[in-house]
Amino acid sequence: AEKDKPTLIICKTIIGYGSPNKQNTHDSHGAPLGDEEIALTRQALNWNHAPFEIPADIYEQWNAHEKGQAAENAWNDKFAAYEKAYPELAAEFKRRLAGELPANWAAESQAFVEKLQANPASIASRKASQNAIEA
Repeated sequence: AEKDKPTLIICKTIIGYGSPNKQNTHDSHGAPLGDEEIALTRQALNWNHAPFEIPADIYEQWNAHEKGQAAENAWNDKFAAYEKAYPELAAEFKRRLAGELPANWAAESQAFVEKLQANPASIASRKASQNAIEA
C-alpha cells in the first residue's frame, strides 16, 4: 500500500442492483422503488428474509465486535502510556476531543477583537484568515 500519497478507491457499482425494472436506470436513484418493485427485487435476489432482518450467518461474517474491541484496547493501552509520559499533551488532546475551548479562550479572543477594532486595516481576506488562525 502507498503510504506517502492519497489513494483513490474506485468501485464499479450497478445502481438499483437486483431491481428487475429499475436496475441501471435513473428511476432507482432518488426515489423509493415501491412495494411492487421491492417484492420483485427480493424475488430476483432470492431474498426471503423479513425487511431489516440480517440472517445469522451473514451477521457473523460481518461482525467486527471482537476485532474492534481488541483495537480499542490496544489504543487505550497506548494512550495510557502516552498520558503517563506526556501528561500535559495528553490533557490537551483529551480537551480537544471533548470539544472544550481553552480556559483562556474568551479573554484571548476578546483581546484579539479589541486589538483589531483599535487598529482597523484594509487587508485581503486570506491575510485576515491567516491573522485569525495565528492569533
